[in-house]
Amino acid sequence: MNLLQLPLPSVVLSAILENPVKMAGDAWVTLEPAVLGMALGMAAGYCVALFVTIHPGWGYGSMILMTLVNSVPIVALSPLMNRWFETDFFAKLAVIVVASSGAMAVNAYLGLNDTPKGLMDLMKIAGASSKDLIWKALIPGSIPRVFTAVKTVIPVGMLAAIISEFFAGTTRGMGYMIKYSLKVGNQKYVGWAYILAVSLISIGLYLLVCGIEKRVLKWHVSQKI
Repeated sequence: MNLLQLPLPSVVLSAILENPVKMAGDAWVTLEPAVLGMALGMAAGYCVALFVTIHPGWGYGSMILMTLVNSVPIVALSPLMNRWFETDFFAKLAVIVVASSGAMAVNAYLGLNDTPKGLMDLMKIAGASSKDLIWKALIPGSIPRVFTAVKTVIPVGMLAAIISEFFAGTTRGMGYMIKYSLKVGNQKYVGWAYILAVSLISIGLYLLVCGIEKRVLKWHVSQKI
């Protein structure tokens, strides 16, 4: 019956306060590939969305392929990447890149195609080149959707990093500690401490992006409410 009981919040907080150095080290092991992987994945997703927007006739295949790759469950992708890559870091990085690219591709595509047709026609009449249309209309118009994608990717990327560490050979990282601690009868409170820490880190990253969004999109209607 004790196995089904959650530890008291005070016990979980005590575990965090008693192991700050160890938890900080494990957090860095998880965050380094997570942040880098999310950045690379979102960059890849945006490039695909831009490519499809510029070449709609034969670019949809890229979006379909990305959707297909992103439909693969992380729990199935992680063991596969661990076999493909020699180091745990690059295996985790690959999983996070794949998991992060889809949300950005979809949102960026919607943002790139939200640009008012009247604005595009006006720029063409004024003599704007195709490059001007892309850099001065399409890309700036997609920024609100990009921030939406970033906020969506944060929990997905963190989840991918944690699950990847379940299957990795490393004995460090927040995912490994959650898996290990929850298996040990008298260490379950440590596992819950790591779960709480992951949640707090994700919330912190989300709030950071929200703060940047407010500064960058002062002009947008979403920030006027």
